[in-house]
Formats: sequence, structure tokens, C-alpha cells
Amino acid sequence: MNIKTDDPRLTAAQLVVLTLVADGELANREIDAIDRHHISDLLGVPRDTLVQAVADHCQGLLASQATQGAVRVLDLEQTERLLDRIVDPLLQKLTCRAMLVLAKADGHISLAEQTLLRHALTRWGMTLESVAAD
Repeated sequence: MNIKTDDPRLTAAQLVVLTLVADGELANREIDAIDRHHISDLLGVPRDTLVQAVADHCQGLLASQATQGAVRVLDLEQTERLLDRIVDPLLQKLTCRAMLVLAKADGHISLAEQTLLRHALTRWGMTLESVAAD
């Protein structure tokens, strides 16, 4: 599958990656949950693309640490730009669903993960109940 860089599905993948690293840890259970819950299929991106997005994001965090002296894991301005790029209500819902599943995957939803998810829900006018409903 060939996906263009401006494809909203890639933006959804980036939001999922932000969820994975929001708490400052990339737990094995979170990575396992990508496959167990078929997150790449849910978002419509190849698994390799999603895994590469994780690697690229982590590399970017390390590069920013080298230049700024500190890692800023959650940047709400960047998050808002990503959220605004997804206009399809179904993709918004699927993205929130994937974010929620992955935030819960390590057995604890951190404050940073809660903030990110709440921000997405508010920005897109959704509730947790609407995300869970089919």
C-alpha cells in the first residue's frame, strides 16, 4: 500500500505514536497491543508504516533532546495541528479508539495519556461513550 505523506491515516498513526510515548515510556505491552488489537488495520495503514512512525518519532525526540537539552514528549500545539488534519468523523473515532486501547495497554492510563485523549475528544466533539459505541 502506497500512502502519501498528507494522508490523514498517517496523521492518525502519528497520534497513536504520541499516545504510545506520552507517558515517557514505550512499554512492551503497548507494542504488543498494536498487533493484538489490529491497530494498523483499524487505521488503514500497513503495520510497517506504524512501526516506522514509532521509530521516527522516538528518533525525533532524541534529536530534540540533543539540541534543547530536554525532551518534550507531549507538545499540545503539535497535537492540535495533527488533530486538525483529520476531518473525517469515522477516522477521528477510530483514532480515538486506537489511542484509548493503547493508553490502557500497560495497565495504567497516565496523566499525559489522559490529557492527550481528552484533548482529542474535546477537539473532535466526542465522548468516551461515543468512541466505544459501534
